[in-house]
Amino acid sequence: MINTAIVLKFIILRFIYYFHNIRVSDWRAYIGIALLGFVRNVEATSLNVLIYRALRFTATIIFYLAFTFSINNCFDTKCDIHKEAKIKKNPVAAGRITFREGLVLSLCMAFTGLVLSYLWFSKNCFLIYLMMLLLGGAYSVPPLRLKSVPLMDLLSHSLFFGALLYLYGFLSNGGINLQEVSLVASVSLYSIILELRNHLDDYEADLNSETKTTVCYIGYGGSRRLLRSLIIIHYILLTAISYPSGNISSSLILISAILAASKLLSLRFKHLLRLTDIYTCIMYLLISSPMISLLLNPG
Repeated sequence: MINTAIVLKFIILRFIYYFHNIRVSDWRAYIGIALLGFVRNVEATSLNVLIYRALRFTATIIFYLAFTFSINNCFDTKCDIHKEAKIKKNPVAAGRITFREGLVLSLCMAFTGLVLSYLWFSKNCFLIYLMMLLLGGAYSVPPLRLKSVPLMDLLSHSLFFGALLYLYGFLSNGGINLQEVSLVASVSLYSIILELRNHLDDYEADLNSETKTTVCYIGYGGSRRLLRSLIIIHYILLTAISYPSGNISSSLILISAILAASKLLSLRFKHLLRLTDIYTCIMYLLISSPMISLLLNPG
C-alpha cells in the first residue's frame, strides 16, 4: 500500500529542488533589463491594458530565465562541484535531481515560453524570443558551449542576456525606433560587465574544470583591468545617453560621488562594483522617467 505522506513529501521536495534549479535569486539584473525595454515603449493607455500586457510579458520572461539558468546548471556540474557556493545553487551537481530531470525541466520551460510568445506577441517578438532561447542554450550546451569559447562567452551573453532581452521587452509593447540603439548598446555592455564579474568569481572553479572562459584565457589580472576599462566606458556611455533626456547633471553628480567614495573610503573592488550597479539602476530609471510617469498615470 502506498504511503500518502511519503509520496507527498517526495513531490514537495521535488518541487523545491526544481525551483532551486531555476535560480530565481540570480534573475535580478536580467529581469531589470527586460523590464527596461518594456517600460521604454509604454504609451498612454488604460490601466487594464497595461496590466494585461505586463502580465503576459512577465510570464514569458519567467519561462525564459528559468530555461537559461536551469540548462546552465545541467551542463555546469563539472565546474560547480569545485565551489561550495555553486553546489548550493545547483541541485544537479549536488545530486538532488538527475541530469535528465534538469534537462526535461529546462526544455519544458523553453517550450512553454516559446508557445506563449507565439500566441501573445508579434512575429518579430517571437523570432527574438526564439533567438534568445537558441543562444541561451548554445551558451551552455555542447558541442557549441559558447561559455567555453573565449570572447564568444562575452559576446553571446551580451545578446541573449542583453540586447535581445531588451529588444524583446521593447517589441512586446510595440514597435522599435532608432533612438533605442544607444540603450541597446548600453545594456549589452552592462551584460558583458556582469558576465566578466561572474567569471572572475568562478575563476578557480573554471580552471579546475578546464572551462576556457575569457577570464581563464587572458588571466585574472588582465580580466580585472578589462573590467575596470569596460566600467569606465559604461559610465561614459550612460552619461551620453542621459544628455537628450535632460539627466546629464544627475549622471555627472552620481559618477563624481562614486569616484569620490572609492577614493576617500578606499573601497574594495567588489564594493565599487556594487556602487556601479546602483548608479546603473538610478540612471536607467531617470532616463526612462517619462515612460514611468505614463505607467503611474495611465490614460
